[in-house]
Amino acid sequence: MANVKQTTTKQNLRSMEIYYLPVLNIQLGITQAYITQLRINDPQMGVIIDEAFMPVAERTVVTEKITTWLLDNLFNDIQRFRGRGVQADWFGVYIPTRVLLKKDFLTELCKKVVEYNIQNSDLCICLYNKVLYEDHMEIKSILSQAKLEGIKSLMLDFGDDFCPVSRISDIKTDYVHLSESVTESLISNDEIKRNTALGLYHLLHSLNIETITSNVKDRDVSGSIPESCILCTGKFAGNYRRPRSVR
Repeated sequence: MANVKQTTTKQNLRSMEIYYLPVLNIQLGITQAYITQLRINDPQMGVIIDEAFMPVAERTVVTEKITTWLLDNLFNDIQRFRGRGVQADWFGVYIPTRVLLKKDFLTELCKKVVEYNIQNSDLCICLYNKVLYEDHMEIKSILSQAKLEGIKSLMLDFGDDFCPVSRISDIKTDYVHLSESVTESLISNDEIKRNTALGLYHLLHSLNIETITSNVKDRDVSGSIPESCILCTGKFAGNYRRPRSVR
């Protein structure tokens, strides 16, 4: 990371940048929220997104430094967004389990929110679906406490071929961002695939978990989504945006 920072600085690049993925409310036609994506700019390897480097970073204390940087910059951005009148309900940020499980993480997070003069309700803790493979009782407890503090939670990439979907009833986040494969099944000509995807929507609805459909390319695809699920990401909602283009 030190080498990347030094090299990018010489070439007048930011070593790390935050991009924002719009979450569209299909019913109202407005951007309801944003989900962050952290990118590393490396002159040799190009742009590396967090899904690629965080699984490696999480094995070391580097992930704690990255998360600190991410939160500080996110909070600064939220201040600017609110100053520009951005009406998004919340901003989703990925928090590695290594960081989430640290003693006093939630307390320190709430202190930092006050320090930056934003609201707990501006935040949504995002987790990858891999936590469903783990003993997640402690994570469940932390997310429950976060909810009491007004902080939301979201499960990323939920519902792919190997995801243990039934375990969502235990950890029960506020939102679920579905895997792209679910959207592909939803619009498939294969009746079994379509019914399976619809069954997943119905399961989440029965658990009072709000669903965000991913990879919605156009109005035709949005028309295939069950009426009870009004949130989506994808080309129809808008591409990733830099902070200055969030509005």
